[in-house]
Formats: sequence, structure tokens, C-alpha cells
Amino acid sequence: MVKLVSRSLESSDLSFFQELVSDSRKWRTIELKSAELSDYMRQYEEYAGEWRMWEKENRPVAISFHVESAPSNQKPWLGTLLVKASERRKGIGISVINILSAEIKVKGHKAMFAGMPIDEYEWSNFLNDCGFEQFKSEEYKGETYLIMVRPLE
Repeated sequence: MVKLVSRSLESSDLSFFQELVSDSRKWRTIELKSAELSDYMRQYEEYAGEWRMWEKENRPVAISFHVESAPSNQKPWLGTLLVKASERRKGIGISVINILSAEIKVKGHKAMFAGMPIDEYEWSNFLNDCGFEQFKSEEYKGETYLIMVRPLE
């Protein structure tokens, strides 16, 4: 596992977040759409989750957002995970998920959920490699989403 340190995302980190968004065309198209990054982040304020900056050797490498209790099922959810383009496929993403999973498990949770558009095979394959399993599909605002779950036991 890659050694990472995390901290709460600060306003001074937004330029790094924008860099990640610029290097993630698919994520930008699906998640951000035509919204500004600040508007995208604001829509998550109602979920009482946590945005985190992840660093490796004192260098920013990823940003994540997760909630411990989602309104839909009162369970933990991974909402966003973006890794710096030059650091992809080096174990950063799975390390972030492993760390978050361990933290959530200590708090007594038995699973963590994630969702994505059903036809985003790269995203579902990545989560599958991180220990998530397909749980169900769900309709939301006219789109079909794949819901995945990672058992924490």
C-alpha cells in the first residue's frame, strides 16, 4: 500500500483540484457537466461529508469526498475520488479507499457504497479491483446508475 497522508481540503487547494478536473475529461463531462467547480462542491454541502486532500511525500496526489451517513440509506458512501494524472495506476486510489474503509470500519460500519452511471465500465472495474461488488442498479433523474458495495468485514 502506498503511504498517504490526508487532511481536510482547504480553499488554497482549489487550484490543485482544478488541475485534477482538467486532466479528467470523462469525470468532468459526467460529474461537473457545465457547472463551475465551486458550484459542484457546494451541492455536496448538504450531505455533511468530508472533502480530503491526499499527499504522498508531501506532494498532493488526490482528492476525495465521502459521507459517513448518506441520506439515501444512512450508510457510508464514496462520492468522489480523483487522482493526479501522473500518479494514476500506482496504487493511490486503492490506498485512499483502503484508508477510508479502515476508518469507517472502526466506527462500526459494515460496508461502504459507491455509485456511477451504469455504462462507466472503467469506473466500475476500478472499484471492483478495490473490493467493491455490484449491488444493484437504480434510476435517478432519468439515468441508470450502478450501485456498488464494499464489505468491510
